[in-house]
Amino acid sequence: MFKKLGLVLMSTVMLLGMALGSASAAQTVYVQVDGKNVTFPDAKPYVERNRVLIPVRFVSESLGAKVDYKKETIGNKVARTVYVTLGDKNISLEVNSNKVLVDGNIVTLDVPARVKQERVFVPLRFVSEALGATVEWKSSQSLVSIFTGKEVNEPDPVPSDGDSDNVYSKNFEWKAGYTELAKELFVDNTKVENGKLTFTLPKGATAQHYAADGTPTRLVPGKTYMYSIGKGNGFISFAKVYPGRDEQEGYVVNLDSSFNEYLQELFEGVNDAIVINSGNSSASPLTEVQQLAGKL
Repeated sequence: MFKKLGLVLMSTVMLLGMALGSASAAQTVYVQVDGKNVTFPDAKPYVERNRVLIPVRFVSESLGAKVDYKKETIGNKVARTVYVTLGDKNISLEVNSNKVLVDGNIVTLDVPARVKQERVFVPLRFVSEALGATVEWKSSQSLVSIFTGKEVNEPDPVPSDGDSDNVYSKNFEWKAGYTELAKELFVDNTKVENGKLTFTLPKGATAQHYAADGTPTRLVPGKTYMYSIGKGNGFISFAKVYPGRDEQEGYVVNLDSSFNEYLQELFEGVNDAIVINSGNSSASPLTEVQQLAGKL
């Protein structure tokens, strides 16, 4: 079920990681520990490679654990290590390393600890379960529920961002001032024939193909690629950085929308790749996006 969470959210956030080395979720993810909402005052949870990453201090302390942070300079290298302690449980995580010590045993993570917005982020499920808790994902509420075994009598109401039914809009539109990649990618470039999508990655753009299991493959600008459209074929994320701007232009082309319950609901019966504009979370079939791009 937790893998399902990553697949549902991943298509809106993964492309941001290609050009900027990070990812941030367009959909808000809420976290509760034993029915009580966890507040993230600054940096928010995000998704990377099928895993929700959270600021380690807030969730760990909500579980009753103690969190320490140590920064050391060894030669030209800066080592940052987070220590999480709860009773006789001890976790040691080094930032940017996927090797973690749990009670003296080495554990390999899918996604290593990261530093974002001056906070250390770690995979939520790993830390929670390493501290003896269980984790559940409730897709209808975009809620991660963590349970320590305590009885939950009066759970907090789940916050709402006003868009709990669907994270995408069916009315596709361009983001003002960010259409260069759209013209290069969708006009006289992206083609579909016999159920296969063919395109040449524009120079100056970045892209990755994500298989159904989340495995990424980085694509090379100027090279032509072909992918089958349909179940089990994952998605492709595209991005272009605009020098001197804080934001970038990005699109996700879903080859298989069935793994994403929101897209499946919006485009049930549509036999086409689905394009998401990450700038505003609007989505449409590829054929329609190509027609719109031709009018730019």
